[in-house]
Amino acid sequence: MLEEEEFRQRLAALDPAGDGLLLVGTAGSESFRRRIREGVRPHGRTVILWEEASPDLRREALTLLEKDPAPGEIESLSMATISSLIRLSSFPEEAHPLILRLIHASGDPDLAETLVLHPRAVGVATSLLREGKSVVVDVEMVASGVNRRRLEELGGRLFCAVAEGDHPPPGHTRTAYGMEKLLREHPEIGVVAVGNAPTALLAALRVLEENPRPVMVIGFPVGFVRAAEAKLVLTRSSLPHLTNYGSRGGSALAAAAVNALLRMAHGAA
Repeated sequence: MLEEEEFRQRLAALDPAGDGLLLVGTAGSESFRRRIREGVRPHGRTVILWEEASPDLRREALTLLEKDPAPGEIESLSMATISSLIRLSSFPEEAHPLILRLIHASGDPDLAETLVLHPRAVGVATSLLREGKSVVVDVEMVASGVNRRRLEELGGRLFCAVAEGDHPPPGHTRTAYGMEKLLREHPEIGVVAVGNAPTALLAALRVLEENPRPVMVIGFPVGFVRAAEAKLVLTRSSLPHLTNYGSRGGSALAAAAVNALLRMAHGAA
C-alpha cells in the first residue's frame, strides 16, 4: 500500500500525454480516498480505486494491462524499473546483471538489502563455467529452471543431489546424502546451487572444507528450520559465495543465479 505522499509523487511523475493506468488499493484514510477520487483521469491516465471499480473501469483496466507493454519490451522495462528501485552501486559493477536477475526472479526489490556477495564470486563462477566445469543443484525444481543448453555449450553437466540420494544413511536427508556423494565423485563440479534444502548446503560446505577445490557456492535454502543458520555459515566461509540473510530463498532464486552466471560466462548481460 502506498503512503499518500508517495502516491502523490508517483501521480505527479506520470507522463502528461500518456495513455495508461494506475491501480490503487484503497486501505488508506477516507480523506486520502476522496483525494484519489478527485484525481481520476489526471494527465490523460486512468486512476482506479480497485475495490470500487465499476464493470466499465474493470474492462478498461484489463484492456490497458493487456496491450501495454509490448511482449518484447517487458524484460527491458523490468530491468529499468528494478534499477530505479534498488541501490546497484552497493554491488560491484560486474555483478549488476546477476543482482538484477535475482530481483527479477523474486519480484521483491527488498531482497537486495539482504544479499551477501563474496567479492570473488562472479569472477570465479564465470571463469569455472567457461572452463567447462559442471553444476550441482539440490532439488529437481532448481534443475528444471537451469538453462542446460547454455551449460552444455560450455562443456558442463548438470547434477541433481536429490536424484542421487536414494537410501541415505540414518540421520541424513536425501539431498544432503546426494550432495555429498556427487561432490566426492565428481571433482569437475565448479558451481554448487542450493534453493531448497539447508541440509544440502551444510553437506556441501563440509565436503568442500575437507576436500578444497575451485568452486563457487550459491546458497538460497528457504524456510524456518536451519535455512538462515546454514546461510550464515556460508557467509563466514572463505569460499566464493552468493547468499542472503534470513528465511527467504527458493528454487527460483537459485536457478536465476545459475542462469545469470551462465549468461555472463557466454558474454551476455
